[in-house]
Amino acid sequence: MATHYFGTMIITVQGLELLIVDLKTLKPIERVHKELPVGDDLYQHQPIHFDLVNQMTSALRGFLQILNDYQISDYQLWGSEALSRALNADFISDQVFLRTGIKLNWLSISEETYYRNQAVLVDLQEAKNSPESDLIYLIGINSGNTTITQFNQLSFVYSSHYSLGPVRIAEDLQSLRQSAPNSVEVLRDYIDSKLADYSQLQPQEAVSGPSEIILLGSMPLSHLTLENEHRNTLSASEFDTLFDRVVDASDQFLMDQYNVKEAEIPLLLPELLLLRKLMRLTSAKALHFSHNTVLDGLATNASVKAGYSKYDFSIQTVTAAETMANHYKVEPIHQRLVTKFALHLFDQLKPIHQLSNRDRLLLQVAAILHDVGAYVDTHEHYLHSDYIIQHTSIIGLSVHERQLIAAITRYHSTTTPSEDLSHFRKLDTAERLLVAKLAAILRLADALDDDRQQKIQRISVSTKPHELVITVFSNDNLSFENWEFSFKSQFFKETFGLNPRLKQRSVTSK
Repeated sequence: MATHYFGTMIITVQGLELLIVDLKTLKPIERVHKELPVGDDLYQHQPIHFDLVNQMTSALRGFLQILNDYQISDYQLWGSEALSRALNADFISDQVFLRTGIKLNWLSISEETYYRNQAVLVDLQEAKNSPESDLIYLIGINSGNTTITQFNQLSFVYSSHYSLGPVRIAEDLQSLRQSAPNSVEVLRDYIDSKLADYSQLQPQEAVSGPSEIILLGSMPLSHLTLENEHRNTLSASEFDTLFDRVVDASDQFLMDQYNVKEAEIPLLLPELLLLRKLMRLTSAKALHFSHNTVLDGLATNASVKAGYSKYDFSIQTVTAAETMANHYKVEPIHQRLVTKFALHLFDQLKPIHQLSNRDRLLLQVAAILHDVGAYVDTHEHYLHSDYIIQHTSIIGLSVHERQLIAAITRYHSTTTPSEDLSHFRKLDTAERLLVAKLAAILRLADALDDDRQQKIQRISVSTKPHELVITVFSNDNLSFENWEFSFKSQFFKETFGLNPRLKQRSVTSK
């Protein structure tokens, strides 16, 4: 048995997929796909039919047998964000567990985007099919959603999401074909209306100019191109030529000339129209196809956790949080100083709190975003911060992680969990402790610059049996900081059992 083999599975609205990978090399050992038309029920706002659930669990048992044949005991099962929106998603999750013994973990849109990006970036960093342009868009298209992520010189810039995909569009097209004289024109207007605010909603950090697109998850188009022309890349002009050939073609012509599967024919035109619009919006001069899926990114993440790989993609999450903070006009100097202090405290207190690097990332995002609520109202801004964070996608974070971050920011200022149990009732014991520890650290960090005057530029931390000594380097009068620190440190004492003490040391000019 190869102990470094890992299995990861996903259920989407298009079917099920299994990937077995060698975590040491990230080389795929086996990939199995089972098509299942779950989206037909989902996008008609109907519960997933019981027969389809039976087929799901039957396919999963087959996957488990394959894993058993490889003697793999390390595996995970995930469900796509679109499937989690099914009316009977809880029933599906329960039936999967009862019939297979596997827990179904739901992914958010931002997590799906994050993991797909990971897989592509690994290839790009290893110079596999690297585009010529510095400006790259990773565009993920699945049945009902489209995500657009911009990278400049392989550095993350921003990510956006639209509830727009070929299956969702195809349903509208079906009725339009019967009622509109020119369904293509009407469908084009429909897509244009959904993307009308694309340019206005771009963050100020967005980069403009000629670009290239790497397309992920596009089933009909990638099959049509790769299987018949054996091409991984199309120039913008080649795409336009292909579009003109396909847009008015009969179903039989598409099947005969391009080997398009009959089931995928209704999806091809919506996808082409959507992609042509995106190519124009992004000034794309070339289109590349990638077979990387969410599973490839999940495998990369598992390899990192196991210590076989040293990739670190958390910078995407940090950058997304900073972009969000800029959008809500968070004062940058205070934000950076509080984040710096919070992370320093976290690192120095690691033997005491024993939290993970992932928890450190949650604290970092909370520190970056703790004041976003002031955009709504400075009075009780922490309540508005809570709401904004819970209702905004941040790439790489699950919905539950956003809830934890929202709770941390809620308790960074005046109230504490002991005074406001609105979040704590929803969390288990371990999560309550996590939120309490990170909120206590953030409260101390925020107290050191509560008046936004940056009197303290540097701190050092030392611990004694019952005391935490924070030495601050400053030549200013810190009477206000001492008063604020005394108030905010009480919760830290309750959480960690250490009494925080502020010690000032003057700064000598060199």
